[in-house]
Amino acid sequence: MLAFTSIVVSPQGEPKFHDGTIFKLPPELYDKYRIEQYLKIEKIGWSKSEFGYMTLVQVDSQGAKYIIPGLYLEDGDRPSKKFYGYKPVVSKLQVEQYLKHHLDRLSSIREASEGELTALVHDLRHLSSSIYHSAIEAERAVKENSLHETRELIKTIIASQTMLKVRIDYLDFSNSVDRFDEVEKIPVYSRVDKVIRCFRADARHKNVEIKLSGSSYRLAEGPNILDIVPYTLVENAIKYSPKNSVIAVKVQDTNSETEVSVTSLGPIIADGEEARIFERGFRGANAKNIRQNGTGLGLSVAGEVIATFTGSLSVEQSNEKLVIDDVHYASTTFHFSLPTAGEDMARKQKYEMLNRRRARKRSANIR
Repeated sequence: MLAFTSIVVSPQGEPKFHDGTIFKLPPELYDKYRIEQYLKIEKIGWSKSEFGYMTLVQVDSQGAKYIIPGLYLEDGDRPSKKFYGYKPVVSKLQVEQYLKHHLDRLSSIREASEGELTALVHDLRHLSSSIYHSAIEAERAVKENSLHETRELIKTIIASQTMLKVRIDYLDFSNSVDRFDEVEKIPVYSRVDKVIRCFRADARHKNVEIKLSGSSYRLAEGPNILDIVPYTLVENAIKYSPKNSVIAVKVQDTNSETEVSVTSLGPIIADGEEARIFERGFRGANAKNIRQNGTGLGLSVAGEVIATFTGSLSVEQSNEKLVIDDVHYASTTFHFSLPTAGEDMARKQKYEMLNRRRARKRSANIR
């Protein structure tokens, strides 16, 4: 959406009219005839249109033309015909700065999306290879009647497919694809546990241990994309943690919420960065020192997902600093909380029954 009434012409020459969200043209200045006249303007920059009103034309990096017509400016000539209630409220410079900021922001979003697409393709290739080789190994294990190995390989295949789905959901959601309107009851602990299972192999490659503690049978209400949040937090923890460290994930219930925390050694968040860490496209200076590549989309998308559940997402770091291989780290904890929407009674009863069986078995062994 644009603050000023505008016409955006695509690189293919297709025009689209946008009614201004803040500054609107009088109806007399955007009838069909006048819009056709605005579209004929070829000059980049400022031009005078009918009645002496000003028009600004700029072209973005993709070749799209932005036309802001019918402007009555504080520092411009007075138009020969004025319309009721239409008066000058902005200057040339203010309009130019606004449009430049808008185009710069669009360019940043495109670059971030292109980077995310590249990362997605890399992940899909990795996951596709993992699924293929695990399937081959599972087929071999079946032929050898190795039931335990077959089960473990099937779990790996399912975990890899789950990660693939989350990555695609992540890309769709970050690009505002409208397919997440349906609201469901989501088991929070199960989703966190599933994501951790998916990442255990990647963590082992870096000699990083992931520990999950706590329990919860609570449900959260929202679109079926909650996995994106623990996925982002655990993936970031693995990426930015030093080797031979621990990632501690905890799930616990309060009276009205389910709280999840992910604690690891992470790059120090510099002064002034904490308020921006969830902004789209932002990456901290110390995070860039550890990993040059990154889109800065992960935490912003996670925050948007949490907002769809009317929850909260925050970060805190300890004051104690640790230097490993010339990199400054601190204990970093990301918290997210979700309002309770009931309990997963079937899962709760299943695990209570399992615990009773285990207790009886232990009791029998003691005797």
